[in-house]
Amino acid sequence: MKRTVSILSAILALLLLASCSGNKAGNIEERSELEKLFYTECSADEALELAKSSAVVVFEEKGCSSGKDVWNEFYAATGKGEVAEVVVANYYTLDEDDNVSEEYYEQNKDDYPVLYFSYVKYDGKEYSIKTRSSTDKELESEEKYKYLLHFTGDADEDAEYTTYDMFVLADDAELTLKKIMAYLVSSNPEKQIRFDFVYIDHLGWKE
Repeated sequence: MKRTVSILSAILALLLLASCSGNKAGNIEERSELEKLFYTECSADEALELAKSSAVVVFEEKGCSSGKDVWNEFYAATGKGEVAEVVVANYYTLDEDDNVSEEYYEQNKDDYPVLYFSYVKYDGKEYSIKTRSSTDKELESEEKYKYLLHFTGDADEDAEYTTYDMFVLADDAELTLKKIMAYLVSSNPEKQIRFDFVYIDHLGWKE
């Protein structure tokens, strides 16, 4: 039964790839299958379905909804100094009952849903990350970092969840989550801190 499900999932992924248009920039023949998936152009909903039927780490409203095992394998491999790659998909929606003003909702509702793909690769020495919207040909960003940091702990009492699990790309191995949060809220930081949240999971949601 498990083999049948795996075969059906593979067929679905191929059909979804065929229904979307591939980005032709660069030499696509030199790309890995994961990187080709990262460059696939689709609507947000098509991209979400494709991601869930592939070896992709998927995040929706309440955190990681698919592919946690894929991320764990990537993290374990990089911890051993092995070359590894992973694609992360972040899917966002905007509803009237979200904590946004009516004006903001009216101005931005047509831009949602939106899905951002991030392609993270470790070459044995450093990490690279490319990010793009599933509907755009151009990259949103492309950066390189030295370290992948892991932060986990208890959430604040007023949070809607009980614990958090985060991974952050950074240049400073001693960077802490407290320093990152202070930097984000500071109107005049003393120095620039380079980092990129690549995995944010909230666990133990309260009813």
